[in-house]
Amino acid sequence: MKIAAKKIGAVACVLVVASGAQAQDFMSQKELLATIPGATVRSVSNQDNKTPWVQAYSSGRKKGKLAGNFGGDTYDGEWYVDGDAWCEKTGDWTGCFQFVRISEKELQPYKDGRPRKHTWKLE
Repeated sequence: MKIAAKKIGAVACVLVVASGAQAQDFMSQKELLATIPGATVRSVSNQDNKTPWVQAYSSGRKKGKLAGNFGGDTYDGEWYVDGDAWCEKTGDWTGCFQFVRISEKELQPYKDGRPRKHTWKLE
């Protein structure tokens, strides 16, 4: 009986640990399109952890334009969705992100499956 109880306890422990490693609940394409187009987003550079940036997104069905300011330098580009990923193209840079909604006005971006240090704040 003691051996069976230990095995059951070990299995339960493994199940709890495994369930903690589950994938994040990323926003769907539908949620992304209902949240980001038409919004303005503010954050801080993940490269130097201090340069503020802001981007304004046009409305659109699955793609549109964006205009940004990174530490005083302005730029424009395009946004589009690729499945459940939000993608941006500005100049020679292209990148896609997935998001977890933290609150109504804050999103946690993920790049290559890893959370970025700074969240996006929606206006």
